[in-house]
Amino acid sequence: MALHQLGHDHPVALLLLDIDHFKEVNDTLGHAAGDELLQVTADRLDALVRPGELLGRLGGDEFALPIPTPAVLTEPSTDRPTMPNVLRWAREIVELLATPIEVAGVRMSVEVSVGVVVAGAGTADMTELLRRADIAIYQAKQGGGSVASYDSARDAASTDKLALLAELREAPDIDDQLVLALATVVDFTTVEPIGVEALIRWRHPRRGRLTPADFVRTIEGSQLLGAFTRYVVDKALGVAADWARHGLDVPISINLSARSLLDPRLPAEVAESLRRHQVPAHRLVLEITETVVISELEVIDEVLAALRQMGVQLAVDDFGTGFSSLTFLTRISVDELKVERSFVMKMAESPEAAQSFIPLWISA
Repeated sequence: MALHQLGHDHPVALLLLDIDHFKEVNDTLGHAAGDELLQVTADRLDALVRPGELLGRLGGDEFALPIPTPAVLTEPSTDRPTMPNVLRWAREIVELLATPIEVAGVRMSVEVSVGVVVAGAGTADMTELLRRADIAIYQAKQGGGSVASYDSARDAASTDKLALLAELREAPDIDDQLVLALATVVDFTTVEPIGVEALIRWRHPRRGRLTPADFVRTIEGSQLLGAFTRYVVDKALGVAADWARHGLDVPISINLSARSLLDPRLPAEVAESLRRHQVPAHRLVLEITETVVISELEVIDEVLAALRQMGVQLAVDDFGTGFSSLTFLTRISVDELKVERSFVMKMAESPEAAQSFIPLWISA
């Protein structure tokens, strides 16, 4: 009931605790000792529960701690739990429960595994939250740790993935769901706009505003990637055409998935979209990753070469996060390198890093 009273996107947390080696206690010391261990654990957890938190035993040796409005687990000036804070609280619980106790005349520590879930109050019911937390416990034990957060990428039965794919098939046909967030690139010397970067955003009717990190990986692992790429390219070129009609004739950049470069149909589809919107090819900048550029797959070389031949500009995004070498320029010509911030910081802090990069830059 407490969850239903919260806003749809309000993050709530759930901790699911499982007592390790509980069966061994029952088998070795008897069920009375097992019951005593459960009672001591329940008393300790009950003492840790704060206002706004709930505690329940699910049966056996599992306890659930839903946290709908946890004041101590939030960012300053908000009432919203964040995963780092909830994980920190879970580890504190593990340490507190591990304080030695005496059960049936035997001194022991209560070791527990904890699965942690943080989700919007309207995106999953308690049954789904418990399922995810149970998966997180399994991931904690598989990883050799005591605490783990739910990772949907390791959940083959993730309802999120299934729902997202179904909704993504319909989203392009619904007005104002998939939109472009535009960031203008400005020349520092003239303060004039020299380009615009476009990132796709999803105004999800139930989950709120989603960034690419929330759904692009799901798309990349499905058959929707080709249609989604065509949609984003077409939408970006529509913006470029509209801006040109209003006197702002600048390049527009979009990120390209690595898997898109495995599709030999991509250049023709891009060419068709350029023709339809009457945008010159050089006004389109496709951003690719450094790891893609150094790939030796022949189809990638062919796709990139075809795009270059059309006049489309290529940019390497996040340079410095992979092999940090410009030797690929001997094979593939690019128009722009976007150096990743941490790589620049390393150059500033380490003379060795700067010396290893500068000769390559000059030779290019």
